[in-house]
Amino acid sequence: MKRYFLLFALIISYSLSEPSAFDAGRLDTNTPYGLTENEKYILNTNKKLQDMDKELFSLKNQIHQLIEQQEGLTSVLDAINKKIAFSSEAIQTSNENSNFSIEQLKADLKNLQNYVQESRELEITNQKNVKTVLTELTSIIDKTNSNYVALEKRVAALESKKNTNTPAISSNELKSIAPEELLKNGEKLFEAKKYNEAKPYFQELVLKNHRPARSSFMLGEIAYFSENWNEAIVQYKKSVGLYDKADYMPKLLYHTAISFDKIRDTTNANQFYKLLKASYPDSKEAKASPNR
Repeated sequence: MKRYFLLFALIISYSLSEPSAFDAGRLDTNTPYGLTENEKYILNTNKKLQDMDKELFSLKNQIHQLIEQQEGLTSVLDAINKKIAFSSEAIQTSNENSNFSIEQLKADLKNLQNYVQESRELEITNQKNVKTVLTELTSIIDKTNSNYVALEKRVAALESKKNTNTPAISSNELKSIAPEELLKNGEKLFEAKKYNEAKPYFQELVLKNHRPARSSFMLGEIAYFSENWNEAIVQYKKSVGLYDKADYMPKLLYHTAISFDKIRDTTNANQFYKLLKASYPDSKEAKASPNR
C-alpha cells in the first residue's frame, strides 16, 4: 500500500497526547509557525506595540533630560541674578578710593547680562523642545490606544465570521455547472478567502468524482483556514488516500501536522513533521517545521 496511506491508516483513532510540545500558533516563540489569520494579525499588532513601547521609553528619557536641563538653567540664572545684584550694588557704593574698578565692574556686569540673555533664550528653546516631545508622546499614546482598539475589533470580527457565511449558490445551480468551471470558481473564491462560499464547489466536485483528491485537499484547506482542525485532518486523509504524489503534498503534510498540534495531539503531529522532513526535505514547509 502507499506509504502515506499507511501512515494515515495508523492514526485513524486520534488519541490526545500531552500538550508539552504544543507549539503551532504560539506567539511567544522566536519563530512562530502554523498561525491562523487571527494569530498573524495579533502577532503583527504586538510587534507594532512593542516598537511603540520602545519609542515611548525613548521619549520619556528625552523629557527627563530636558527637565533636568531646565532645572539646571534655573539654578544658573538664580546665581547670575545674585551676581548682577551684587555688582550693581558695588558700582553704586564705589568711590575714587574704592578697591573696585568701576570699568571692570561695568564690563563684568555687561558680560553677566549677556549671559543671562543667552540663558533665557536657551531656556525658551528648551521649553519648546519639551512641548514638542510631549506632543510626540501624546501622539504615540493615541496610536497605541488605536492599535489596541483595532486589535480588539479585528479579533471580534474574525471570531464572529467563523461559520457564519452562507453559500452564495444553491446545490441545484452547482449541479448544472461543468466540473472544470466548478474547480475554477471554487479556487477563485478560496483565493479571495471566501471559504464558506468556496466549500460547496469542492463538495460538488467530490460528488461528481472530478479530481476528488485535489477537491478533498481543498476542503481540508478550507477547514484548516476556518480553524476546523478535526475536519481538516479528515479531508487531508481522504485526499492522500486517493493520490499521494500531488504537488501539494508538502503543504498537506504540514497542515495536517499543524492541525494535530492545534488539537494537542503532539504524537501524531510529530509523526507528520518527521514524515514531511524525510519526504520533502527541500520544501519550504519542511524548513518551517519544528525539529522535535
